[in-house]
Amino acid sequence: MSSGQYPAEVEHKDVWNLSVSQPLAPILSEHTIEHHRLPDGVGFPPSYVSFVRAFGWGRLFGLWLIYTPVSSGFADGVVGRGRYLTEQLHDDFSEARVEGYDWKIEPDGSWDTAQRLTVFAMSENGDYLAWDTGARDDNDELPIYHTARFNSLTRIGSNLYEAIEWLRERDSAPDFDPTQFRPLVPAAL
Repeated sequence: MSSGQYPAEVEHKDVWNLSVSQPLAPILSEHTIEHHRLPDGVGFPPSYVSFVRAFGWGRLFGLWLIYTPVSSGFADGVVGRGRYLTEQLHDDFSEARVEGYDWKIEPDGSWDTAQRLTVFAMSENGDYLAWDTGARDDNDELPIYHTARFNSLTRIGSNLYEAIEWLRERDSAPDFDPTQFRPLVPAAL
């Protein structure tokens, strides 16, 4: 395959600083990218749109699955799977608040923040990344929080670029596998 078949991957390589194995043409729903609205009434953050257009669905640092706006007929999309995980997150934090488990929102969160979060990524060990949809900035970016099995809230970046750098320092193992993103084929329903 020639690199000309994957202009988005080449265009964004320097921006994301990720090595990619066997790039695939992302299977995305442009309609969802353009028209889906998050709870704050605005679309996806620009850094997320850049990432999914460049890389599509795959495994980041051997661990993280960033859900994408998949076309109809495919599983694990940011809208469907993200909605389900967001409901789980909200339910878990609501119950913890009632029980007085304030440690669950440490070190950087609040109960209000927990209820504004929208999940868009999951690690294979049960950690999640979520946007704070109540704190959009002037560039339409959303702060990103990491939660370890819904037992903490750590603010890891103002956008996906910063969040990926945080994950790179925490989760990448360059001596083990130099490929930092492995495209996956979305599962058809």
